[in-house]
Amino acid sequence: MKKCNLLLILLFLYCNKLPIGEEELDLRGDFDAYDIELPVFNTFTEYNKYACLGGSSNLIVGKNEEYESRILLKFDFPDSTYQGLDEIKLILKRNDNFHRDTINFSIHLVNVDFEENGANWYQRTNSEWWENEGGDFQEDSIRAGEIAGDSLIIEFNYIELEEIMAADGMIMIPEDTGFVYFYSDEGGNAPQFIIEKNEVVSPIPLDVDCHIVTGTEPFFTDDWIGSGMPYRNHAKFVLDSVLIDKKVVYADLTFEREDYFVMRDSIEIVIRELLEPIDDFNTTTGPLIALEKFAADDTLFSIDIAKHIQRVIEYPDSNFGIFIIFSPENYDIANLKIISGSHSLKVGYIAPPEER
Repeated sequence: MKKCNLLLILLFLYCNKLPIGEEELDLRGDFDAYDIELPVFNTFTEYNKYACLGGSSNLIVGKNEEYESRILLKFDFPDSTYQGLDEIKLILKRNDNFHRDTINFSIHLVNVDFEENGANWYQRTNSEWWENEGGDFQEDSIRAGEIAGDSLIIEFNYIELEEIMAADGMIMIPEDTGFVYFYSDEGGNAPQFIIEKNEVVSPIPLDVDCHIVTGTEPFFTDDWIGSGMPYRNHAKFVLDSVLIDKKVVYADLTFEREDYFVMRDSIEIVIRELLEPIDDFNTTTGPLIALEKFAADDTLFSIDIAKHIQRVIEYPDSNFGIFIIFSPENYDIANLKIISGSHSLKVGYIAPPEER
């Protein structure tokens, strides 16, 4: 019986003419891989200066040479007259995942209504513009101070409370350089407006919270990645015909940093594949095909985009390129400028399986 089984195994090994499957290639790992560097077709930056940040988990106030961010808040006050109050205060909780700055600020009352998911530096709703970029508000502030510590607590008086209730919201404006990150409603520690009377604390419901940002507008041919005011770096590589019908083992996309601005210790970069020819920032993309985490001060970035190259090999007419993006694009204010000409793509592949 054993001799019979051995004979059957030998016959199968020597007579089987089926090609070695890709799974076996992956498992055995004893096949030589070839590599090739694909030439760059083009790279450039698309950006969205009208980004709406009402869905951000942070509220950011601050400015530097490149950016300015202001916080918009509106609370839903009941139709009531408050008398005999012991305390009237606004509380914002700081997000310590970001580097700490101490900055001065002022708070002004907003003159016109705005939408959380429509407001940006230029617009107050999806279809209506601020009269003055950065918000329409009263010239004189109702409060000013310094942001330091884990939380910002701002106390108001009766007169200011009446003015706040009659206004269309409040705007916090930075008065010197630096950035502070507070949690938003989406971040789980929403701003609180609290009134207290006879040791009874009554929170006022939050209606709207968002921040609005203006920043650098890079030249079209520059290579930037950014969030807050988001930049998407478009890259497209020329497919070499030698890759047709090949299996991609890896596709190592690399690029180098020229400059950066980040307020946290690490960043995440994702790659999304374009599903149609590049048009603008909102060109349709597919699901992310790669995600890598890097130290914020890294100078060389390497991401495997084998999924993209394999798809292009199988569908050559779909080579519309990729977007290199910070993730998420509304979480913070950050940018990374890529050295021009530093994009490189080395592809490792194996030849078609041979018959046995």
